[in-house]
Amino acid sequence: MTKYTIDEKLHAVLEYLEGKKSYQSIAQERNVGLSPLKIWVARFLEHGMEGIASSYTNYTLPFKL
Repeated sequence: MTKYTIDEKLHAVLEYLEGKKSYQSIAQERNVGLSPLKIWVARFLEHGMEGIASSYTNYTLPFKL
């Protein structure tokens, strides 16, 4: 399970891209670190929604073995 949902990430990224708030103010309001926020913005700019979607996978025990 991810710590932040896609919606939370998207709202934070869009707030920054609108130019109304800085990285630091968004990070403080949303209780997110600066580094993850900057990564979300960079990935969004390069890949769109797929860039901020979680890439977490859950493999079954037989598959792992």
